[in-house]
Amino acid sequence: MRLLTFMALIAGPLLLSACGDSSGENDTAASGKAADTAPAGVDALAQPDQVKSLGLSVILPQLEEIVEPVIGTGTIAASQKTNIGPVVTGILEETFVAVGDRVKKGEPLFRVRSTNYEIRVKEAQFQVQLAQAELDNARSELKRIKELRSSGVASKGRLDKVEAQFSIAAARHGIAKASLAKAEQDLDDTIVRAPYDCVVVYQHKYTGEFLTTFGGPGGMPGSGGGGGGGRGVFDISKIDIVAAIVEIPETKLKYIRLGTPGRVYIDGLDQEYPSQVHILNDQVDTVTRKVQVRLAILNPDYAIKPGLFARATLLPDARKTLTLDRRALLGSQSARYVFVHREGKAARVPVTVRELDARRVEITKGLSENDRVLVGPSLNRVRDGDLVSVEMAHVD
Repeated sequence: MRLLTFMALIAGPLLLSACGDSSGENDTAASGKAADTAPAGVDALAQPDQVKSLGLSVILPQLEEIVEPVIGTGTIAASQKTNIGPVVTGILEETFVAVGDRVKKGEPLFRVRSTNYEIRVKEAQFQVQLAQAELDNARSELKRIKELRSSGVASKGRLDKVEAQFSIAAARHGIAKASLAKAEQDLDDTIVRAPYDCVVVYQHKYTGEFLTTFGGPGGMPGSGGGGGGGRGVFDISKIDIVAAIVEIPETKLKYIRLGTPGRVYIDGLDQEYPSQVHILNDQVDTVTRKVQVRLAILNPDYAIKPGLFARATLLPDARKTLTLDRRALLGSQSARYVFVHREGKAARVPVTVRELDARRVEITKGLSENDRVLVGPSLNRVRDGDLVSVEMAHVD
């Protein structure tokens, strides 16, 4: 940064008044002495107490690439969770897991009493055998009638009737096989298995309770149905990958996109986890004026638990902007201004700024890179149009 150091001299009108019984000769002598000692560039008519050394400097606004972090807070959530219930109706006969267990995909969770479903399988098997026998009989009869028809013994009407009987037998055989397949599937579904690698976080039903597949609002087979208000048997969660669900102000939304990198700090673990934005919600909360984003975190050891408080720092792409040392700012929060050194005078310039950090602000309106902005401990004594003379300057 170029830094130009100079001595600022301020000239302004001053009215002198005589007091007591001072003589006119003394007044004339004082005026002459002031004219003899006035610095170069200052009006010779200025009085000694009109010239003040303010010790000001000039700085230049800087064009910088900045990364402005976006901070959000929220909660850790499982990447997937299910209130898992029965697929078939019946008595809960056995549970194979308990709360806190870690279960692999395909391992059994619980079993519904299977006696009735085993009986249905046997019935369906007999139905298939019966339909197969009828089909075989119809096929033999059709073959015989076709031979008689070719010999001119059987009529065409007889052949048509036998062909229709064969088609009916074939359809019944197909229905019987489908019924058997369903019965076998129902029997298999008496054991409910984990749909993914998971942990068991809650148990709603216990051995001996009657389970239904549509037990309440929203109850669906295998995912929440189970009687008693629609609750299933277990709540399970997939937490080998978790998500930090955080909210950021809507004013920061323009800086965030899918893939924006970030860091997640989780209370209780005292550790930061690298991640990026995987989901950007399209809905803004109309009450909080915030938008929800989700960052995935690998959790192979299950150390991160759903429900923990999380703080995320998102790091948008760097952008070029004009920055200024905040020491140069004057005015109130709603009416900021600076003094610029122009043609030997201090010119008051209104500016629009955005906060960056404790040292700098972003200039969004009012200045260019080449403006020489005044700074110094006595800056608040400067007024618009004051004469400023630079006696010495250097570049650091």
